[in-house]
Amino acid sequence: MKMKKFIAFIAAAALTLSMAACGENSTRDGGEITTTEITAAETVTETAEVGAAEETTAAAEAKTITDREGNTIEVPSSVNTIVSTAPSITEILTGLGAGGRIIAADIYSADVEGVDPAICTLDFYNLNLEELTALAPDVVIISGISMSGADDPYAALKEAGINVIYVPTSASIEAIKLDIEFLAAYTGTEAKGTELIAEIDSAVADISEKAKGITEKKSVYFEISAAPYLYSCGSDTFINEVITLIGAENIYAGESGWISNSEESVIAADPDVIITNVMYDGYDFNEIKTRAGWENLSAVKSGAVYQVDANATSRPSQYIIGGIYEVAKAVYPEVYGE
Repeated sequence: MKMKKFIAFIAAAALTLSMAACGENSTRDGGEITTTEITAAETVTETAEVGAAEETTAAAEAKTITDREGNTIEVPSSVNTIVSTAPSITEILTGLGAGGRIIAADIYSADVEGVDPAICTLDFYNLNLEELTALAPDVVIISGISMSGADDPYAALKEAGINVIYVPTSASIEAIKLDIEFLAAYTGTEAKGTELIAEIDSAVADISEKAKGITEKKSVYFEISAAPYLYSCGSDTFINEVITLIGAENIYAGESGWISNSEESVIAADPDVIITNVMYDGYDFNEIKTRAGWENLSAVKSGAVYQVDANATSRPSQYIIGGIYEVAKAVYPEVYGE
């Protein structure tokens, strides 16, 4: 069960991407969102000699966006039926007000508010392509790196005329914002996307301002899979970014990505705070305090062992806001409030 929970976490942590609004061309420059609006002056000359063919071409160009891998994606005239293969994608779509368009989703999306749990039956690792083809959705949104040719496991869907778009794994808060912007552009919900991004920016600004007053940084061990299959995170992950944002230090900041760690390395680091987002039926996070050799850890002796919401700290969506505040209050209650 523990490994299943971790696998679910990794699947949930899959997503990231690109840019801009429908009716706009979008690019990503230096990791920041840049949007260049295609105005009439740029796409159609102001002379009477502009032909219908040129106007048609300009209109077609205005309905493309670029994903984070540099692929040009055509935006359909309407996107009414969607298949989501990851809970983070599902969360973003519901946040954009497009949850009602989802006709099928992965099993881990069943707890996402705004989606009918009855349609969340897909196994992300063993997608039934015939079943998906029969649904004839306007788009299937895949969490992961896009592929082509013989290596493309979704070639059959594309051959059947179904649009397939990819959302790469998000490793930062900025990437989550790009996911939102990209999916908003694709689904024609740009205004709501702008609103969700503004909410993330506001939360980050609030936390950053409060973190300025922190002079002594606490060390944090963040556990995403419990013993005996310990997993944590290093740099190049949004959880590490959250820990840094609140004014603390990740004990594994010197490593990169999601890592399999050892009990010995945790004991050697002697963290000031231990946080876990491990949650499954029957699991009591207090078992951390009873592990052999952990009783002398600073975090255990001071009672600074906390459990935070798994979804808010494992799924790269707008709900990361809740995760940021949970972690902040656990590590620095005197700064961010109980």
